[in-house]
Amino acid sequence: MARRNRIIKDGGAYHITNRINTREKLLEPAHFKHLFLHVLLEVKTKYRFHIRNITIMDNHVHILIKMEHGQSLSKLMQWVFSVFAMRYNHICGRTGHLWEGRFKSVLLEGIAAFAKVFEYICNNPVKAGITDTVETYAFGYYKLVTSPVYYRLFCFD
Repeated sequence: MARRNRIIKDGGAYHITNRINTREKLLEPAHFKHLFLHVLLEVKTKYRFHIRNITIMDNHVHILIKMEHGQSLSKLMQWVFSVFAMRYNHICGRTGHLWEGRFKSVLLEGIAAFAKVFEYICNNPVKAGITDTVETYAFGYYKLVTSPVYYRLFCFD
């Protein structure tokens, strides 16, 4: 069965998800979550986009991203996920696929869709039983947006 084409809108907002192959908790040590965030900081020098929300779980990630006009979502995310996988594999002395497949993207049309996904991403660690409140999850929006290191990931224009 052929995969469906991505719905692309110049300057669109998207809910991006990707999961670790075989659903293993390979992102469980905090330093791997930090590595992923540093890859995102690095890619900000190559592409123009704005992260509006993010949660990094032990075996998957959620990103709410707003692309700037003329930028390629596919190239951006391909760079992020492939560079992270190469660095992860190098650190762990492993080879092969890290991610389950290509990343998933859902184009968000309208403020209601945006708000629903924003809330879903924030609540993911609460729903999974990892934390009691969205504000206390170390790798979710509320902690990252107030971090002096990761604040640069977010744009409030």
